[in-house]
Amino acid sequence: MALDRLALTRIQQLPPGRRLALFRAVERAEARAALFHRHRVGAPAVPHPIALTPFLVSRRTTPGLARLAALVHRLQAHAPALWRADAPGFRDLCPVSEATARWLASAPTVVPAPWQLMIRPDVGLAARPGGALEPILYETNATALAGLYNHAAGVRILRAEVFPRVYRDAEARALGDPPDLLALVVRWIQAAARRRGRRRPRGVAFVEDAAPVDGYSEVPRLVAAVRAAGIPAEGGTPPDLRLTRGGVRLRDMPVDIVYRDLALEDLGPPSRARSLAGFRERFEAGAVLPGVAGEFSHKGLLEYFGHPEGARLFSPSERRLLARVVPWTRVLGPRRTENPAGRPVDLPEFARRARESLLIKPNVGSSGFGLLLGREAGATRWEARIARALREPGRWVVQARHPGTRRPVVYLRNGRAHAGPCYFSLGLFYAPNDLGLHVRVSREPIVNVARQGAVACAFLTP
Repeated sequence: MALDRLALTRIQQLPPGRRLALFRAVERAEARAALFHRHRVGAPAVPHPIALTPFLVSRRTTPGLARLAALVHRLQAHAPALWRADAPGFRDLCPVSEATARWLASAPTVVPAPWQLMIRPDVGLAARPGGALEPILYETNATALAGLYNHAAGVRILRAEVFPRVYRDAEARALGDPPDLLALVVRWIQAAARRRGRRRPRGVAFVEDAAPVDGYSEVPRLVAAVRAAGIPAEGGTPPDLRLTRGGVRLRDMPVDIVYRDLALEDLGPPSRARSLAGFRERFEAGAVLPGVAGEFSHKGLLEYFGHPEGARLFSPSERRLLARVVPWTRVLGPRRTENPAGRPVDLPEFARRARESLLIKPNVGSSGFGLLLGREAGATRWEARIARALREPGRWVVQARHPGTRRPVVYLRNGRAHAGPCYFSLGLFYAPNDLGLHVRVSREPIVNVARQGAVACAFLTP
């Protein structure tokens, strides 16, 4: 029996007292690790929903996952140059706000800077002829990359609290730990510092919005991870960065690198205001991570893979791979285009006729908010969403729906266990030549922790 199914079976077979003891032990471990979650702004922090069964990823699939992530990263790294050059079709598929446009226009260079960018494409896994698994790309994300600390902490909790209760020693040893996502962030920061001429950064500032947000900030844990690597680090907000005669400082710490956990739009338009002088100086020096390419996490990028300008970035074999793994995606508006079979269609009319095989979601955004599944939505809600998309140019995409596969999972949420087959979304944290894994699971087809899901921890199998 596969080790994930074995864990599910053994947890379900535990006597009630021992099963409850397992749940409470996991929650205590989450409290010690500060692995918390908020279901809405201002709500109290609670233990983060977490799967108690491992999510198994074969080592044989990881090269393919890394290859796909690298291709997505390549297009996104080129996005600022495509936007600045007003490449045909690009701004229509990847529109930005006026404030973001002004930051893009003020960027010091249009030369792609892949080292400034970390992304997290979200993929599914589909079985191909012969049984091999191949990823299906759902979307990409690049700013406020949640899950780095959650997954790393979850791996440690499963090793310490769950595996000893459900596995024999040889079974636990058969599961390899995934790449440590916190270590990946440290390597990314160190590589960026070397690009800026610093063998080792004198200080790293992690900046985020001061206002309360959904979820739970990972910034304090990222700061701790960087400090553990021997690099000075502090958290704050963009106005906390002071421009002095000796350079930028966050409080008393010299700052070489700024990690931003917020979008450029959240800052408002760039100005000579003193409150943003320190951030602006580091931005103009190319020392803010992610760089301007981080603003292009649009689902419209998936359509641009097939655009002539986008296709030029890839070899013939890479284009064939992308044709297999990127679902048919179109920015929804009053336009003619090709349907999934390559035939010309009126896009809104096609979306109406093919409702049951499609989904509509925001061009920019995450957490599953705004995602509408055509089969479940019904004709009235579907038509209303199409009408809204026609009123809001560039705001929505329509995408071919790939049947989601499910895995056996037990996850703990609000003190209660949920067991059974779950849909999943596999996140690929990727910086140049560096891959990490992150998983979310849910009983519902829309997979997100904010929508009754949980974080799951990827472990490697032969």
